[in-house]
Amino acid sequence: MEDIIFNFRKELQNLGYSKNAVNEYPKFVKKLLHYSKENPQKIKPKHIANYHRYLQEKPKTRGIGKLSEAYIKSQLLAIKLFFEYLERTQQINKNPFLLKVKTPQNKTRATLTVEEIKILYASCQNQLETTIIHLCYGCGLRRTEVQNLNIKDIHFSKKLLFIRKGKGKKRRVIPLTKSITKDLKKYYVESFQYRKKDQDSFLITPDGNRLLGNSIYNQFKKISKRNLLLKQQKICLHSLRHSIATHLLENDMSVEMVRDFLGHDQLKTTQIYTKINHLKLKQ
Repeated sequence: MEDIIFNFRKELQNLGYSKNAVNEYPKFVKKLLHYSKENPQKIKPKHIANYHRYLQEKPKTRGIGKLSEAYIKSQLLAIKLFFEYLERTQQINKNPFLLKVKTPQNKTRATLTVEEIKILYASCQNQLETTIIHLCYGCGLRRTEVQNLNIKDIHFSKKLLFIRKGKGKKRRVIPLTKSITKDLKKYYVESFQYRKKDQDSFLITPDGNRLLGNSIYNQFKKISKRNLLLKQQKICLHSLRHSIATHLLENDMSVEMVRDFLGHDQLKTTQIYTKINHLKLKQ
């Protein structure tokens, strides 16, 4: 069984799935197999249906309540891909995944106003915090993109930032404003005092290691809690990406340009972020 799971992981890598999917999807498959106590070749539709019911009733490991619809959908997608892979490679005769899973409704994401963004910047107490806000708002990066950003990805002289492997391994180039370029360079110079010679990461910890996603998020929460106005709102790091998209549209940037700026494959994805409807798109 371990060999099958390992080969499935390699298949996900070859197909260009994100690093998170490559790491998590095999684990989700293992959970199904552990729950059903069956080998992959013996899994039937009833096993998957039973596991789906189990997930719907399962309480969260942390916090109160049950597992979210989005998390359950991720597990089922992993299972679906796994059995499609087994069928495609003729390791099973028939795909047992017959579930029709509804897409979870998108939650309305908080959008900060331009004034609230200014308050957020004013709440920063060091260059690292300012840089995080620049990358997540000014450049519209995802948390994983901020984490994976390397020194070579920022061209200070040309005022360009390169995303080498965005979601779905999509590449894009982001133009930097003069003020953002100045602040990013300032952070880079300040980080020399604890930067290791072989460390490629742009954002680093005081120990000289790559600053990871959870730490980036915690830094953001620390900044947002310093102001009562922001503290009262339910905002997350992704709210900054949502906010910059909205502000760009409000300043008459085309939907197509916002899509490219965010690194989306389809316009309908950008539409979700920016709260615009089909009528406005036609106009």
